[in-house]
Amino acid sequence: MKIMVYGTLKKAYGNHRIIKGSTFLGNAVTKGKYVLYDCGFPMAVIPKGETGHPVLPIMGEVYEVDDEAARRCDGLEGHPNWYCRKQITVDMGGEEVAVWMYEMISTPRTTRLSNISNGIYNWLG
Repeated sequence: MKIMVYGTLKKAYGNHRIIKGSTFLGNAVTKGKYVLYDCGFPMAVIPKGETGHPVLPIMGEVYEVDDEAARRCDGLEGHPNWYCRKQITVDMGGEEVAVWMYEMISTPRTTRLSNISNGIYNWLG
């Protein structure tokens, strides 16, 4: 299964260990547009009406994962009750590829929520 990760599952982040050993296929950009939030970890939300935040493609990394790694990802992301794993289309260097990505079911209500205005989660600086 091909999965696109855009947050703490990316290389150099703490949760990457969950997909360690999976094959890195390359960087990608979503064809669809999202609002990307951060509250210590990123959340891609499909906007439902006016958000007051940029709606844009998200950049991430695509991996080929086995069933066990997919189950670990589902557990981390709380699929299907917190994040929902959905099949989407991404652009990988001019080629459209079907992948799975975790989307937040709804915008959480928290005062620590900030917008990531460029579509790239980069907590590492």
